[in-house]
Amino acid sequence: MKHNNKLPFKLNMPYEELEFDLEPIQDRIKGYDSYLYIAPITIFGIIPKKVELIFYWEQLKIIILEFEPVDLPKVKKLSKLNFTKINNSYVKTTYKMQNKLISISK
Repeated sequence: MKHNNKLPFKLNMPYEELEFDLEPIQDRIKGYDSYLYIAPITIFGIIPKKVELIFYWEQLKIIILEFEPVDLPKVKKLSKLNFTKINNSYVKTTYKMQNKLISISK
């Protein structure tokens, strides 16, 4: 298992570079494709509860990292990496409809 703080994905990354580590799930946003990232990762020494990646036209547009509430203080540095904290998740996106971010993390 990786124990560094570098994420194995980044916004605008092509689907084909991640396809073998993705499991399709129900789409959150019409026209976008949602997947669980199933490869093991740690972020600041914490294993996320769930990692969801959302693609549009086969480019990664939304990253949702969900954590246990007890782990949130340990990963607050994600805010410095342009992630937005929403409930128990940190979200990073190029998605233009910011008002939809609340519903994304549910």
